[in-house]
Amino acid sequence: MIGIEKLQRHAYLNSKGIKPSEKQFQLDLLFPETIGEREDLRHIPNDYARSSIFTARNKREPRKTLMHEKLFHYNEHVSILYTGIELRAEDDEIVWLQILNYGQRVPLGEPFEFSVRDLVSDVGWHKNGRYYDKARECISRLKANEVMALNTKAYGKSGAISLIQNYSAVNDAEGKPTQYRVWIDPNLIVLFAGNTFTSHSWEVYRDLSPVARRLADYIESHKHPYPLALEKFRKMCGSTDSSATSWRQTVRRACAEVQEAKIAAAAHLSKDDLICCACE
Repeated sequence: MIGIEKLQRHAYLNSKGIKPSEKQFQLDLLFPETIGEREDLRHIPNDYARSSIFTARNKREPRKTLMHEKLFHYNEHVSILYTGIELRAEDDEIVWLQILNYGQRVPLGEPFEFSVRDLVSDVGWHKNGRYYDKARECISRLKANEVMALNTKAYGKSGAISLIQNYSAVNDAEGKPTQYRVWIDPNLIVLFAGNTFTSHSWEVYRDLSPVARRLADYIESHKHPYPLALEKFRKMCGSTDSSATSWRQTVRRACAEVQEAKIAAAAHLSKDDLICCACE
């Protein structure tokens, strides 16, 4: 059996021109042995964790529909072009991470199944009609998009993917899906190969507020996170809060959340508007 590290290198290098055989990779085979079997973790590509692909906007603010729009990314050498309905950290992000978890032991491109009831429970929502509908809406948005990530330092091959490639569903008497069969695009491998992903402690992460969740994305996708400019973080959240005072208050609350959750040993907003985080 090929060693995990060798498999990771193989996948990472071949992402410059994926061969048909690589489409049989499973996500869990790309994870280091220390986390491969852990059910308490969920994983997100770094290129998504450090971008505004999942926004943290006011719930009352209508979602935008974007057409081949360049999203903000923390790193200048990464470009993400997005087409579709705006995705949010509040719901779409955690639903997608949980769906990836369901499919991580299935070869990429092969289908896997889950129920709406289990999905709602696993993301920590209440089991009632409102949240079942919310989960269904998330799945529809995750399917109805096109994402192209270009990272000149990480890999050479690029191609547009949807966060969910395709799905079919079994419906109840009212025509509402209760059981999903989902396919994930095999090309997602290029965003995970080479340890280019971040692992979150699921029960802690899913219970954070949307802004705190985006801050956790930034912190945990860096071994030693640099101080993050307040305005840069606002763009990473896709926030439309035009009040500097209001945004500072929001960020201070997010800092307190990630510190209380022990995602950071210390997190605070400095006088010169830098988010400073210290990891243990």
